[in-house]
Amino acid sequence: MKGNFFLGIVTVLLALLAYTERQSAAPPTSEAVQEESGEPLFSLRPDEIDAITVLDAHGCVFVRKKGTNPQPAEELMNSIVQARVVRRFSPAAADFSAYGLMQPIRRVEVVRANGAQSRSVAIGNLNPVGSAVYARVRGESDVLLVGSYFLTSLDMALQGLRAERGATLDLKCPDGADNGKRNG
Repeated sequence: MKGNFFLGIVTVLLALLAYTERQSAAPPTSEAVQEESGEPLFSLRPDEIDAITVLDAHGCVFVRKKGTNPQPAEELMNSIVQARVVRRFSPAAADFSAYGLMQPIRRVEVVRANGAQSRSVAIGNLNPVGSAVYARVRGESDVLLVGSYFLTSLDMALQGLRAERGATLDLKCPDGADNGKRNG
């Protein structure tokens, strides 16, 4: 009888010790931190960018990097460089309309300064929880989830560029760009 009582006390003490050890462990990392640790959407630094073309419902904005750029152009470049892929997946069917990628809401093309191939990304709908936006790189079959902060920072930079250039300026895409076409 004394053995069972002693064994019960040892079990309770071990359980309390395990509980306090578990409470003192570091909490798991948050989702926001995980987004920042994802692969870059555009693997480049600001000095590697020659030009950026963005096509959205308001038209086309074309920015070519030069010696000094206005602040909204710098913000656009930073938005491009900081965009992170949260998740990459292959859709079960080749129907990209469920993600808003057949008629994307935005298209971003980045031309590298060293003459390397440009990268064009179609941006579709927000995911159901609103934490990321669906995207697809031209020529690739995977669908990407990119942190929704990219969309926010992109829109803020575009708004600043449009305001700086004035409402009367016609912002057209350069020859060879999508020129108003929004299909994926």
